Amino acid sequence: MISPHTSKNPEEVSAVEQKRSLRAVQPGEKPEPKPVFASISEAIEAGSSRDVLASMRKQLASKLDADEVSSNALTSAYKELRELDTLIRRADAEAAAEEVKHGDELGQRRSFNAAAI
Repeated sequence: MISPHTSKNPEEVSAVEQKRSLRAVQPGEKPEPKPVFASISEAIEAGSSRDVLASMRKQLASKLDADEVSSNALTSAYKELRELDTLIRRADAEAAAEEVKHGDELGQRRSFNAAAI
């Protein structure tokens, strides 16, 4: 038996079309940089562990650029900066691999909220 033809509401069709988020990537297009919280405290309260690392890296880099780090602590500060950068890049690579593996089926990960327990 053939099902009867039903007309679709144009508003519903346009709502579904607007919902789609996939599109072709243009040549030379790069992803938008991830936002960094203004302070480490904000990142701890509202962000993920990657956000905390990124805020720490940003603050340490600004202190190094402003010559606020003493000369005897300079080597360890650069080592810490390099370690933070490595951890952030590793977290980004893992997130990208997870997205490729699972697509959008998992949605956005949420950070842990102890108050929800």
